[in-house]
Amino acid sequence: MDEMGGQHDLPDDSDIERWWDAVREIENRRRQVLYQEFDSDDVGFQAYLDRVAQFNALPRFPVQQLVEDGLDEEEEGLDNKDKAFAELIETYPLAPEFFKDRDGVYRRSMVCFCSELLKAKAALKTGMTEKVWWHLSRVCFYDGQAQGYYLGAKPADDKRRSGKKGGIVKEANKHKAARDACIKHLKDDCPPGGWMSPDSAVRVVAPKVEDMIRKRREEVDVRALLYAWLNGDEEVQQAGGFRMRCSAK
Repeated sequence: MDEMGGQHDLPDDSDIERWWDAVREIENRRRQVLYQEFDSDDVGFQAYLDRVAQFNALPRFPVQQLVEDGLDEEEEGLDNKDKAFAELIETYPLAPEFFKDRDGVYRRSMVCFCSELLKAKAALKTGMTEKVWWHLSRVCFYDGQAQGYYLGAKPADDKRRSGKKGGIVKEANKHKAARDACIKHLKDDCPPGGWMSPDSAVRVVAPKVEDMIRKRREEVDVRALLYAWLNGDEEVQQAGGFRMRCSAK
């Protein structure tokens, strides 16, 4: 989980709008995990997030430093981050009657999801909107990774079973439909000379895709998702003619 550098954005109307979009996206993502994974147990979820925050704060010792200091990587304290990560995976709530995740791929992705979500929230407090969206793009990545693994690993006859995991399948399908529509409109509605900025693309494309989703009697925050995709999804960026604006150190 790489970090990226960032600077305070200029306080123009566009940045303020993106800041509020980030606030909504962070809250939407938090509720997604709270309802689908923690069965609306707000206290338990917050306690888990507190442990994730502690994990984020742990340093990782570079190998070069270990060699120079003559320390063994297995010595007490030096592998705390790996241990904490393993414990977070092991204790991530997952009802075995819905999904066993024997190799831990799903839970590992969701721990990373929570980690990046907290980093986005921390960056939001500092006013670094670009950094916020970098971490939210990572949230989208790990969410897609978890959902893709779930859809591929869960037996077909179990996919029809109702329950909290059914929400993951439904949400994944909605996001895929929204993403496909965004790619189409980014290409088809592109003005002569290309999109002036990601903001201009979002202003044109998002309402059209939201209208399509609404006709299906569904709701998706297309504006927030499209911002994240334009910051971290190569295919969506290429459809809009953009390069990644946020890069890891």
